[in-house]
Order: sequence, then C-alpha cells, then structure tokens
Amino acid sequence: MISRIRLSFAIVRDARPANVKVIYQEMSIPCLVQITENPQVAQVLNSLVADVSGVLQKNLVGVYLYGSLVTGDFDAEISDLDLVVVTDQGLDDTSFQSLNELHQQVILSYPEWDDRLELAYVSLDALRTFRERQSLIAIISPGEPFHQLQAGYDWLISWYMLRETGIALRGPDIASLIDPIEPTHYIEAVQSHIEAYRHSVKSANSKSNLSYIVLTTARGLYTVLHGQPTSKVKAAAWAARAFPKWTRLVNQALRWRVNPQSDGLSVDEIRPCAGAFVNELLAMLPKKEETAKAKSAPGA
Repeated sequence: MISRIRLSFAIVRDARPANVKVIYQEMSIPCLVQITENPQVAQVLNSLVADVSGVLQKNLVGVYLYGSLVTGDFDAEISDLDLVVVTDQGLDDTSFQSLNELHQQVILSYPEWDDRLELAYVSLDALRTFRERQSLIAIISPGEPFHQLQAGYDWLISWYMLRETGIALRGPDIASLIDPIEPTHYIEAVQSHIEAYRHSVKSANSKSNLSYIVLTTARGLYTVLHGQPTSKVKAAAWAARAFPKWTRLVNQALRWRVNPQSDGLSVDEIRPCAGAFVNELLAMLPKKEETAKAKSAPGA
C-alpha cells in the first residue's frame, strides 16, 4: 500500500535559471518505500516539482510520477525517473527554453541522473483528445535532448499506465484528467508495440539495446497473455520459468541492463539468439482476427 509520508529535507541549489521561482522547500508526497530509502531520489523529485512549478506557475495543472518507482523493481543505480507534467496550455518558447535550462541544472546538481530523466509535458487538451488527433508535446528522455513532437493514439500505452498508476506529486488525481481507457485497447497497443521488435533486433547496435528488446518482449507477452502489466524484472522471472531454454539469455539480458560489459560477448554474437527468442515469443501472441472475434462475442 502506498503510504503518505511527510518529506522534509534540504535541497541542493546551484545556480538556476533566473526566472525560476522556488514555490516551496518541503512538500507532502505520496511515496513508496523506495523513495524514503533513497533520500537523493526524493530530493531530485522535490527539486524537479518545485522548479517546474516555478517556471510554469499558473500554466501548471499537475506533476505525476509513474513508471518503475510506482509499479516496482525500481533500481536507484540504473532506473529512470518517469514524470508527466500536465499544463493548462501548450508550452511557449520562453517556457520551453526555461525548462530546458532547468533540466540541465538538475543534471549538473545530480550528475548520476544524467540520461535518466524522462519527463513529458502535455496539455490538458492533448490528454483529452489523443484518441482523435495528434498534439504537440515536449519530452526529455534517455538518449534524447529536450524536444517537441506530435503525439496521439501512439501514446496510448503511456497514458494508460499514467492513468492507472500515476501518483500526483502536485495537482488533482490524474484519473480526473484522462478519460477511461479500455484495457482491451491497452492490450492491443502493447501487442502492436512488441511486434515491431521482430525487426528491431536486426538494427540493435548495443547490448543495452538487445537487453531492452528481450526484456520488453517478455513483458509485453506477459501483459497480453495475462491481461495486466508487469515490470521488466518480474517479466524476466516469468519468462525464465515459462521458457526454460531461454533462461540463460533472459539472465544475461538482466545483467546487460545493469552492466553491458559484464561479459565479453559482442552484439553480433548475441543477435541471432535474441532474434530467435523474440520470434518464438511473438509467435505466441493471439492473431488479430482472434482478438477481434473475442471482442465481438456476446458478453465480451
């Protein structure tokens, strides 16, 4: 059960964008045990919420935490921090630039979080209309600088998980901002997502990439077969039990996730095995026509 614990701590402050107004020095965050066990994680979250609030001010609707810190298997050494910032209106150029400077300052203050912050800035209108049309959102994610892109139905997986698991660090309950999403639509989106990995194995250029593909494919198949999401680590444990012949590869993928240099294998040596694993698991997915019939059956 998620407990509400009062967090109060000093915030590390270096030079910050001049127009960032510090809203508060302490906040009440609904948090998981992982946050309270790692003061720096809580400190980074507190700093981000305070500074984002200072930049956006009246344009801010809420800041929401989701991902592994909420759903489990968060590893403070390698996991990303996943946040969605909901705004009343889209970002103007000034806010975009100030937020970009803010992200860089957080990384300067906490260098171990470099390339591990995943923030999406999305307007209320974009969240409410993503099924019908695309809207401009701004994101910073591992391997990518802060940028804007068009997002629509292709973001259903993220918005479903946000609605179902997101915790408000500031603002109203996230479920009040996103219309309900049918679980069947989520499952269909997950299936379509992992089917693309059949081709991604060929273009993967690192063991980290292959690790991600192996573990995400396992997680996706579990989600489709069981009708509920799970974490990469739990999915790996399931796959190792369900497919004993792939236990070694799954365990290697878990090690590569933490340390790609944990062995001397090259990407080209791993690729055939990873490709066979992905093909075998994808072959277990239900056919699209079977899914359509199940949805249209009486009582479905």
